Amino acid sequence: MAVILEDFFGTAEIGVLSFASERYAIVPIRLTKKKMATISRALNVKVIPTTIGGTYLIGALLAGNSNGILISPIALEEEVDAIRRELDNVRVDVLKSRLTAVGNLILTNDKGAIVSPDFTKEEVSRIREVLDVEVVQARLAGRPYVGSIAVATNVGAVVHVESTEEDEKLIMDVLKVPCKPSTINDGVPFVRSGIIATSLGAVVGSRTTGPELMAISAALGL
Repeated sequence: MAVILEDFFGTAEIGVLSFASERYAIVPIRLTKKKMATISRALNVKVIPTTIGGTYLIGALLAGNSNGILISPIALEEEVDAIRRELDNVRVDVLKSRLTAVGNLILTNDKGAIVSPDFTKEEVSRIREVLDVEVVQARLAGRPYVGSIAVATNVGAVVHVESTEEDEKLIMDVLKVPCKPSTINDGVPFVRSGIIATSLGAVVGSRTTGPELMAISAALGL
């Protein structure tokens, strides 16, 4: 199990630019082969390079678990098809919604999902179908963009430092993992912006401090 410091294109906000589940990681297409290999080893996953909507904002524009991926409606057809070709037995679906930053609005692992209250009932039903887990609509730390508030694996979760005991209980009840608060990248509370993780490892932003690394490692059981 490893926690590795990294940056992409000179920025420590690696979670904005990439995504990982227990089975795969999706990263910007121009990321170096060396960095892709580092991510693959650290997380023990297949790494898929791509763009979403012609951008590198992958972490903000998709969410998923081992069962399925939900991609922003701004994605290009060829991008979606390329991801489908790379993944067997993973449902890849474009979430048709007026809400485009789906990665910021969905927190999920293989056991459950917490999603923004701004999604419609039809969108929640679609999320449930693709991810194949229980889905609960809620705010975390008083905010609707729950996907940016926390990072969860099948072992543990890291959550925004302003989360309440009720928030942490909700994560434990829905995602079935313990969680702990922390910041990332020397004080950034939106932890998803600087972390991609699986049950076997994590890659975190290069500005992350020693105390933050210790808190994140403990929260994710690494």
